[in-house]
Amino acid sequence: MKLYNIALITFISLVFLGCKKYADDYKSFLDNKEVKYSGKIQNPGYNTGNLRAELFWHPSPDPSIVKYVISWNNGENTMEIAATTHNPTDLVKVIVPNLNEYVYAFLVVSYDSEGNKSVATAINNVRVYGSTYINTLLNRGVNVSEPYRFLSDGSLQLNFNKRDTMNVATTIRYTNVANAIEERQLLADNNSILIPNYKPGTAVQYRSSYIPEVGSIDNFNVTQFSNFPTIIKITELDKSLFRSFKLPTDISDEYGWKLENLWDNNNGTGGGDPAGFHTGGSGLPQSFTIDMGQTVKLDNFRLWQRDNALYNSANLKIFEVWGSSSPNPNGSFDSSWTKMGTFTSVKPSGLPTGQLTDADRAFARAGEKFTFSSSIPQVKYLRFKVLETWGGANYIHLLELSFYKNE
Repeated sequence: MKLYNIALITFISLVFLGCKKYADDYKSFLDNKEVKYSGKIQNPGYNTGNLRAELFWHPSPDPSIVKYVISWNNGENTMEIAATTHNPTDLVKVIVPNLNEYVYAFLVVSYDSEGNKSVATAINNVRVYGSTYINTLLNRGVNVSEPYRFLSDGSLQLNFNKRDTMNVATTIRYTNVANAIEERQLLADNNSILIPNYKPGTAVQYRSSYIPEVGSIDNFNVTQFSNFPTIIKITELDKSLFRSFKLPTDISDEYGWKLENLWDNNNGTGGGDPAGFHTGGSGLPQSFTIDMGQTVKLDNFRLWQRDNALYNSANLKIFEVWGSSSPNPNGSFDSSWTKMGTFTSVKPSGLPTGQLTDADRAFARAGEKFTFSSSIPQVKYLRFKVLETWGGANYIHLLELSFYKNE
């Protein structure tokens, strides 16, 4: 029994001595110093970018923190940032450059002046964009039903379709009246943009910009500019330059309705039955000639019928328009004239002669538009050759003509 007690006492002593040695053993790893952790960052996040990313967080209020170390790619890449604030309401932002188009995980560690560090904070699933994303982008669509129009003050308005959700802007590149290249920005929420100093006849290009995610620090441009549809500025010819140019084979006016009335700007929309141009009943075809007083390439013209006989009587139905810069004075339709088109007046309702709808009246009173081919030459003289009237009359009458050119 005595021997047993001695053995028990010996065992307890060894255990006590062993435990005491183990409890002190950690100090050799800490160099007999107390472990101290710096304060962690709070509320971390990120904003994506073009081959870069912006990391952000609220700093710890720990005043001893002097820097942050950011690491990624399993610690192969690091970046050190000085701590400039310890106010937890401030927002620290750091741009990490030279990244690949990839999804990253970042670790952020705080350090104090003695080298003590915080527990690492992870910022995961940071997606970075680049050329692969850019190659998926398309320029914003143009409003094909009315891509552009010129306003009364001469400004050019370009029209686009509703934007894609992530579109932020579209750059418009054009030549101004000073013959210099200029750029303007169409904002995402706008469907049109005004260009006050566009030089007619020059090309317009556009390129759209996007962001892949809300908060992106970079806009991503479509790789190339697109060409805007060809812009033609249509302006009305100055009627004050017009003159009657009667050739020997042209028809004469009757009843005081002279040829000059066709450019007096009275198209009958003000009511009544104003005088236009009226001929005698010598049979068809009949021709008349106008000196426009300027040599131009025409785009279109509008014709106003005599209003009290719309789509009836002697209003023009089928006719030819010829052009010349130096007509043969004998009045023949020879090589000095170029046929610029055969035109047929259209009645919207298609109803028989004598029957009209409100749409028919509105269409005629707006001035029926006839468009020339783009291949016609520049001319100074116009000659109308009337082949058929709406009511089958063997004479003609009409109220007004307006001609338009492209610049």
